[in-house]
Amino acid sequence: MKEMARVPSPRVALTVLTGLNFLNYLDRFIPAAIMTSILSELGLSDTKGGSLQTLFILTFVVVSPFAGWLGDRAPRFRLAAVGVLVWSAATFGSGLAPTYALLVLARALIGVGEASYTVVTPSLLSDFFPMNRRGSALATFYAAIPIGSAFGYVLGAQIATHYGWRNAFFVAGAPGAALALLLLFLRDPPRGAQDARELRKAAEDEEARAKRRARETGSVSTIVSVAGAVRELGVRRSFIYNTVSQTIYTFTVGGVAVWMPTYFIRVRGLPLASAGTAFGGVLAAAGLLGTLIGGRLGDRLTRRHPDAHFLMSGIALIASLPFTLLAVLAASPAIFWPAMFVTLTLLFLTTGPLNAAMANVLPAALRGRGFAFNMVAIHLLGDALSPYLIGRASDRIGLGMPVLVTGLLVVVAGGVLLAGRGALTRDLAAAT
Repeated sequence: MKEMARVPSPRVALTVLTGLNFLNYLDRFIPAAIMTSILSELGLSDTKGGSLQTLFILTFVVVSPFAGWLGDRAPRFRLAAVGVLVWSAATFGSGLAPTYALLVLARALIGVGEASYTVVTPSLLSDFFPMNRRGSALATFYAAIPIGSAFGYVLGAQIATHYGWRNAFFVAGAPGAALALLLLFLRDPPRGAQDARELRKAAEDEEARAKRRARETGSVSTIVSVAGAVRELGVRRSFIYNTVSQTIYTFTVGGVAVWMPTYFIRVRGLPLASAGTAFGGVLAAAGLLGTLIGGRLGDRLTRRHPDAHFLMSGIALIASLPFTLLAVLAASPAIFWPAMFVTLTLLFLTTGPLNAAMANVLPAALRGRGFAFNMVAIHLLGDALSPYLIGRASDRIGLGMPVLVTGLLVVVAGGVLLAGRGALTRDLAAAT
């Protein structure tokens, strides 16, 4: 298999990884679309419904550091292939779960697979594209998030309405298992291949030192390596601002994404099929538009303003405030669907720029662990908490107010980014 594998072109790598990321998020948000059906058949409270996503994320968080550690040392395409196979099999298995406990176990296994894929792919793509094109490439990759999520809502709602909610998991799980085999025929590019010469040399030196420590000290080197990586990440202050902002953002988006279809069914009186399909359609259009525009606009603005990735993202998040209010509070579909579209477009403008800003300030040898640390933080303190907290609040006061308060928190995330503009400028200057 190793002899048959070859390094793909940047376009092929981006296409394959983006397609699998689409399936990643389709599988992740199937439960959100069919939440009311799951709660009804299994006799669950909203608190337990929200905990399905929480337990999935907690597993994702636990596995992510190990995936990041492996991603800095092992072939990343191969690691991604294993992750895709695991999450696809577990998604199929979710449809077979007869009890809440077994459904939780299946969702936890999905977290294992998705962590193995999601953590290593930004680092992998960074080795296919230079810094001045990385934002656009990552924006294309992350455009699969809204599109895949939207298809999860639409597919889940339509299949659950006509064939039952279990069949939605069966249909969603099959394609990924087949596509995982494709990754085994792809070989990683050299680490740091697209970085500046100085950055590449520093990455090679760091990798050589890590290998030497491993030979000399055995297992102790792992602890030293982890402590050293944390110190290196902390020195790059923009990484901290970026992670804090993304944590708040993920708390909001993760919680609202799980409960919004149920909100439209309960509070706005929409049937399951139309709630999932309409929300999915708005999400797909806004997510694709916002993600692609954000990546390209961010790359263009950074040619004149080094802090543009933070500046543009911060303004977009703050500007979403009035549209979020209309999307949640307005009673008429003629108002709340267009407002939802604008809000989601502004939110997804930030996806490519924030990930590009992070990749651009991290050396290649640290990038996998940097993205892993970021993912642990944003998920452990973000969408691992919000679905459960919204569900628990809903059991007591209804779903409307928890959804509204959660949706407005992105304004705080925008303020954090604006405060971190100077740190980003300094970190970029140090990296070039």
